[in-house]
Amino acid sequence: MNRKIIARVSAAVLFLLLAFVAYTQNQNQPPKLTLNKVKDDLFEIEGDGGNVGVYVTSKGVILIDDKFDQDHDAIMAAVKQATPQPVKYVISTHYHADHSGGNAKMYGAGVDIISTANSRKNIVEKKQSNAPPGVMPARIVFTDETSVFLGGKEVRAHFYGRGHTNGDAV
Repeated sequence: MNRKIIARVSAAVLFLLLAFVAYTQNQNQPPKLTLNKVKDDLFEIEGDGGNVGVYVTSKGVILIDDKFDQDHDAIMAAVKQATPQPVKYVISTHYHADHSGGNAKMYGAGVDIISTANSRKNIVEKKQSNAPPGVMPARIVFTDETSVFLGGKEVRAHFYGRGHTNGDAV
């Protein structure tokens, strides 16, 4: 009887130990992001949820979205594969964390974040219940449209009304 109990307890402990080892092997692995060239100075970083647009100019880079906070280092590494130019602006398409979750780290890198006024308001009012702590709102906002001019190039963003959220920029 004691042998059966010892064997079962040993099997359970071994199972839990193996499960713990398997679980910890997948922790803290950065997500796999891939840089794809669309044309000339336009790239796309894909993976881990939404994608990031990368527009390279002679004076710096304009990003469309900055994904999750955890993607920051991989995004910056992918940009460095495309150009030595620094990221200057991020235009956030909306307030969900898979599109604007990296705002805080971008601010820390000296990047200006631009979004619709509604998107900023949604972040400030914590409209996304599952947003991770520390998602930062844009400091530069627009209501209908905006343009960013950098290195002789222009990127325009428009707000046409409610789409996926009430703050979507196109």
